[in-house]
Amino acid sequence: MIPLSVMCSPLMESSELPILPYEPLICVKCGAALNPYARVEYQSKIWLCPFCYHKNLFPKSYAGIGENNLPAELFPTYSTVEYHPGKSTMPASNSSSNLSLRPNWGNGLSSSSLSSMVSTTNSSNPSLNVTDTRGVNMGPAFVFLVDLCMAEDELRVLKNELLLIVSQLPENALVALVTFDSLVKVYDLGFAECTRVVLFPGDRELSSTQVFKKFCTALL
Repeated sequence: MIPLSVMCSPLMESSELPILPYEPLICVKCGAALNPYARVEYQSKIWLCPFCYHKNLFPKSYAGIGENNLPAELFPTYSTVEYHPGKSTMPASNSSSNLSLRPNWGNGLSSSSLSSMVSTTNSSNPSLNVTDTRGVNMGPAFVFLVDLCMAEDELRVLKNELLLIVSQLPENALVALVTFDSLVKVYDLGFAECTRVVLFPGDRELSSTQVFKKFCTALL
């Protein structure tokens, strides 16, 4: 068995990331989205989830689906897409696309035409920004959760990778560091005088109220 893993790069730029302006089609059992790795039965209008193998029915908006009439999320080259319900996409030049327009999917977009409709994702994406109680934009927030139960050489490599990632973050980014082994340690990175850490016992379950009170007490 090969363990399943996911690598997420929220600030990675892509010049050909398809934007789908409708809701993803979700497996009713495990919550996975329809993707090119799903097996589709076109006659019965059923798709088999590649994660839990549950059979899902296509909604009425996918009535015209067929081997030569696929929604964008089933394109073999669209293994990574971004969903923005109600968001229009700007056509970009794509000479390799010769797909004709087909019946609409989801909220009315002809998904086949998405092969020539792409959007660039960059670090200025406003959806990553955080707004405080005063309505002030504070930039994107990143929380690094680190498991310290590893070999020293692996931990050293991890530290170097974290430093590299932090050096590439926007200047207005908010950064939090949480480590855990027998204790859960939340670091106060904004305190420059010395290392200030809030400790939580790893063998006790605390309510959100207890955690909040502990933070308020420790950071006074």
